[in-house]
Amino acid sequence: MTDRLFFDTNLLVYAMDPAAADRRATSVRLIKLAFGQRRLVISPQILNECYAVLVHKRKLVTPSAAAAYLATLYPACTAALDTQTHRTAIAMEMQYRLSWWDSLAIASAIQAGCKSFVSEDLSDGQILDTVRVINPFTPHASATLALT
Repeated sequence: MTDRLFFDTNLLVYAMDPAAADRRATSVRLIKLAFGQRRLVISPQILNECYAVLVHKRKLVTPSAAAAYLATLYPACTAALDTQTHRTAIAMEMQYRLSWWDSLAIASAIQAGCKSFVSEDLSDGQILDTVRVINPFTPHASATLALT
């Protein structure tokens, strides 16, 4: 499987969180593998949410450390965030009763042609339009994502 994988904000945050050792290790490993295989996809929304959580909400790192970390992920920021994304997000929110921000991220994943949405925030295995939710912290995640 070489499908592109859309990563939700929580994985990027865990990769910088020393208090969540197991989740940090898993997140770092999956990010490195997906990035190295050119399968990692994120959107500007994910970058913005990650910065806000790292710097303001959780205060895990300084603004300059967050900026440096996120800059390494810029090549993976290939998913759109435009008026089409907005329209799709509205439809997703209404059809699946998701939060607005989850709907927007899923819409970006759909628009980018991703088949998997990697997140712990939604139900593992749930199909949302053309995207399947994969919880990266389940025992079967690496095999499902074909990241080895």
